[in-house]
Amino acid sequence: MSEHVMALAREGFGAWQRGDFATIEAMLDPSVQWRWFEPGEWDCRSRDDVMRTLRERYEQGFGRSDLEFVDGGEDAVIVVAHPAAVGGEGWPEEAATMITFRDGKVTTMQDYRTKDETSAAVR
Repeated sequence: MSEHVMALAREGFGAWQRGDFATIEAMLDPSVQWRWFEPGEWDCRSRDDVMRTLRERYEQGFGRSDLEFVDGGEDAVIVVAHPAAVGGEGWPEEAATMITFRDGKVTTMQDYRTKDETSAAVR
């Protein structure tokens, strides 16, 4: 993974935590896909879907979450969060998202239940 990709991920999540949605939107490929760990209606199939979900999560307070950034391999970063710490009961203790970049834009995001599950998928 390049330091540039890690810097992009930190910039994007920092913008989200500040509520700077214009910066986030500019970082997303128009056809970006965000898939939950189980396929379903929560999956996002476009930049508009992703932006809507990010705004909802921000309004729910998840921008206050502590995040861990982990090397996800070439052009990818794993971002680990602890949703229950913000959302309380009913939210998972840990969640991880593999974010893939191409030409400086986020192209895919794949959610996993844990950092270990994400790391296993990368190998």
